[in-house]
Amino acid sequence: MKNKVLLILTLLLGFGFFLRIYNFQELFLYSHDQDLAGWFIKDVLVDRHLRLIGQETSTHGIFIGPFFYYLLIPFYIIFGMDPKGGVFLVALLGLLTIFSLYFVFSKVFNQKVGLVASVLYTFSFYTIFNDREVVPTMPVILWTVWFLYALSLIFKGRLKKAFILLGVLLGLIWHLNAALVLVLPLVLITIFLSKRKIEYRSIFIGFSSLFLTTLPLIVFEIRHGFSQSRALIISLTTNQSDIVSGYEKFARTLYLVGKNIRGFLWGDMVNIPNELLLIASVILAYYLYSKKVITRNWVIVIFSWILIYVTFFSLYSKVISEYYLNGLLVVWIIVFATFTTHLLSKNKLRNIGYVLVLLFVGANLYRFFTIPINKSGYKYKKAIVEEIKVNAESYGYPCVAVSYITDPGLNMGYRYFFWRKGLHVNRPDSGSPVYTIVYPLKDIFPVDKTFGALGLIYPEYTIYDPDSVKNSCSGEDSNLTDPLFGYTE
Repeated sequence: MKNKVLLILTLLLGFGFFLRIYNFQELFLYSHDQDLAGWFIKDVLVDRHLRLIGQETSTHGIFIGPFFYYLLIPFYIIFGMDPKGGVFLVALLGLLTIFSLYFVFSKVFNQKVGLVASVLYTFSFYTIFNDREVVPTMPVILWTVWFLYALSLIFKGRLKKAFILLGVLLGLIWHLNAALVLVLPLVLITIFLSKRKIEYRSIFIGFSSLFLTTLPLIVFEIRHGFSQSRALIISLTTNQSDIVSGYEKFARTLYLVGKNIRGFLWGDMVNIPNELLLIASVILAYYLYSKKVITRNWVIVIFSWILIYVTFFSLYSKVISEYYLNGLLVVWIIVFATFTTHLLSKNKLRNIGYVLVLLFVGANLYRFFTIPINKSGYKYKKAIVEEIKVNAESYGYPCVAVSYITDPGLNMGYRYFFWRKGLHVNRPDSGSPVYTIVYPLKDIFPVDKTFGALGLIYPEYTIYDPDSVKNSCSGEDSNLTDPLFGYTE
């Protein structure tokens, strides 16, 4: 049995890695967040500036922690400072999640549930592309898997290990996604349900591990007058400008929770309303409890987990996106993995279980291999910057200027490539030769050369004389000195 499980797990890790790096240059959606990550790494490695914070989040004054960015550094070094190194970091984190699901679910439930959970995560279109996003929030699902394990340790009375793990996990919240703080009441609920007596030594050990992992935040807050703490209080006590509230906000939250479930299972391939899918998933969880597949304690934790997320985001005045709700995904994996295993354990239902697994894998592989490629990411931005470099050198331009014909925000994702190519880039009004990047391509903006969905318009060479160009290049490099949204020194 051990050899069979090892073989299955090895195959899952192999498939998982392939699906997370397949055609990675075409599918690498390189944009502002990835550009900013490169800027962070440049600041650490080239400018020798150890950083306590990452980028500013969508909530003004609150920054994400630097942990993910420091994880990127070895991969950037291995790949010669090329951002594609980040793809391999998140792919490996995805493999760690696959293994973690097997390990944790085997301990919490049983080995078969662990294997089924790993299968679901390996092949789900939603989780594949979560694991291809080179952003600090990518490991959120991995975090929740180990949080689940910490809760199971409390149920088993292994409080010392539980609090050490919880200390580390709580310290990582700032580095991943602040919404993970929502699950902390589950610790108290689990302690209450377990009826375990809490030892002060366990609490002290837990706070010690928490202190170590939050040290960068503590140091930053002390040095900067607790600016993030104040910004957090403001964000929770003032309107964050969502256009809906009350029942409409509650309905939107349910819609997005259901949308995540749908994305995890089959996406747009089956037309079931998101809200109905959410209700069906909750009923399925209760059914599993009624059949004693999930214990009373765990079903209370599951329902509490769902209730906390839905309640908070229904009341919070900020516009929410699907990725805020990734902290709930482990709950749905529990439900679907235990249900599938339940079917597989029954002689009369076993074939239905196998059919469901095959349909799930087949549908998600079809979604993966037929996805339209947005040809404006890493491969094409890198190519267009390389072309600007080659063309500028052929005309002897010591610097260039770059303008954009695009929508606001879509002009981002180029600055790290400019720096890496050693291009001195000025503003369009500097007098330097202007190269114009067009996205999306439109007939009213004829371009000289295309790179996927990106177009390049070359300068009007005749209007630039060598002396004026040289003079325009004598000042600061705007690519290095202009502010970068979300980045601070």
